[in-house]
Amino acid sequence: MASYDYTDFYIIDSSFNKFNDTELIEDDLIRIIIQKYQVLVYTTKGDVMGDLNVGTDLPELLFQTKLSSQSVQDIITEQIFTYIPEITQTPYELTVEFEQDPENYQEIMIINFKIDEFQIVNQIGSFL
Repeated sequence: MASYDYTDFYIIDSSFNKFNDTELIEDDLIRIIIQKYQVLVYTTKGDVMGDLNVGTDLPELLFQTKLSSQSVQDIITEQIFTYIPEITQTPYELTVEFEQDPENYQEIMIINFKIDEFQIVNQIGSFL
């Protein structure tokens, strides 16, 4: 089993329900996995200098026709296994769903990521 250094900058989004504005360094494995997951979900491929494959391109995927939720889930899973090696020994759940929001004339992609006691729900929307 590989040994990892679980120390990283604290970059949790302030809207996250367990956000702590006094933290500077994160050293909890699960929270580091969550931070890395959120970076992957909100990053567009090509935005990270040095590795142009980092990111899921979720807003762009939302515009594609006939793309199944399983296809999106596979893309996210591939990113997780590539860029979050710490997750290999940690059970997690990932689901992707598409929903229509007729009141706002948009389609919404909902990504549920559950690990340990944390559940992260990301909504990606676009105008139809």
